[in-house]
Amino acid sequence: MVVDTTYYDLLGIAPDSKSIEIKKAYRKKSIQEHPDKNPNDPSATERFQAISQAYQVLSKDDLRAKYDKFGKEEAVPKEGFEDAAEQFSMIFGGDAFASYIGELTLLKNLQKTGELSAEDEKDDLNEKKEESAKKDVSETANGAAENLKGLHISGNSNLLPEARLKEQAKDEGEKPKRKTKLEVFEEEQKLEKEKSIEALSKLLSDRLSILTESEYNAACKDSFSKKFEEEANMLKMESFGLDILHTIGYVYCEKAQIFLKSQQVWGFGGVFQSLKAKSGVVMDTLKTVSAALDAQNTMQELEKLKAIAESDEVLRDEKGQEIAKPTVEELAQLEQLLMGKVLSAAWHGSKFEIMSTLRSVCDKVLEDDQVDNKTLIRRAEALVILGRVFKSALRSKVEQEEAQVFEELVAEATKKKSKRK
Repeated sequence: MVVDTTYYDLLGIAPDSKSIEIKKAYRKKSIQEHPDKNPNDPSATERFQAISQAYQVLSKDDLRAKYDKFGKEEAVPKEGFEDAAEQFSMIFGGDAFASYIGELTLLKNLQKTGELSAEDEKDDLNEKKEESAKKDVSETANGAAENLKGLHISGNSNLLPEARLKEQAKDEGEKPKRKTKLEVFEEEQKLEKEKSIEALSKLLSDRLSILTESEYNAACKDSFSKKFEEEANMLKMESFGLDILHTIGYVYCEKAQIFLKSQQVWGFGGVFQSLKAKSGVVMDTLKTVSAALDAQNTMQELEKLKAIAESDEVLRDEKGQEIAKPTVEELAQLEQLLMGKVLSAAWHGSKFEIMSTLRSVCDKVLEDDQVDNKTLIRRAEALVILGRVFKSALRSKVEQEEAQVFEELVAEATKKKSKRK
């Protein structure tokens, strides 16, 4: 029995609803009440905020327990409620898949890499200026040294400017080349990635052990499959959840089949599968680059059209005929198209990183020298079962429409958030 049902009522669910039902209800309600979907309703923002607060409480087991027992006043997050827009945009990419793919850093680090490259260029420029100044001093000192030749100077002859400069040049030549800020950052990221792959490999081994350390019969395999079907049904409704599930499933099956075929006589099947996988990596790279270029071209086209629309000049084509300026509606349509292409490019970049991480994790799990070959074969077979479950995950038509609207709204919220920064 709960003392207050306000939060449950806001999401339109029963007090005994499961976590997945709470998440689905939040997604549906947040789409319905999102301010962008209700531009002429001044109360939409307030309802959107209330729905967000309800979700922030009911999605956390400890807060939900306090709310059920004591009501709203005792169920406030320690750090306070997050802004509804912030909470909403955080779900994009979420952490639901963290135990499978870790943290995605490729896109996040692009801006950081650019900033560090610019800083390194600035440092190089300052260094060249310093070297140029030293060279001028050296030339001046050498001139003075020439004038002093033949003269006796009390004390040690090493005090001559020419000798001192030679010693200084010798010392400078022995200095090791300093690492750039970008090189230091890349080394740090490499170490973090290695730690992440180590942790993800342990998680995957534990996940597979549910089957590999069981009686390993048909009933156990069926139970294992059903367990992850339930998990897939939760994960598929995350932003790009279905795409990520299919990607995980594809890599799991690919790596497991390479291993299993390598166990056959001569291992020719494994070699063929490995070559096929490598050609797939090349194609994924090309798709990633292509999607990024497509988004970039659309962005340039939009900027050009905006400049034309804002210009006071009359533009004419090669025949001298006046070029009509783009309308507000045309610009809005192109902005919508651009958002879709940016999303596509972001997904291809993320997918490339996900597949790279998963392949490294699978290699570590299937090449573990701490376990015997029989266990490794079982791991590969369990990986195939898990991969097929994820590959076969589907959304209903209603779920797909809901997920698509949600992803578009979250992308828009994320874009607005970036502009504010």
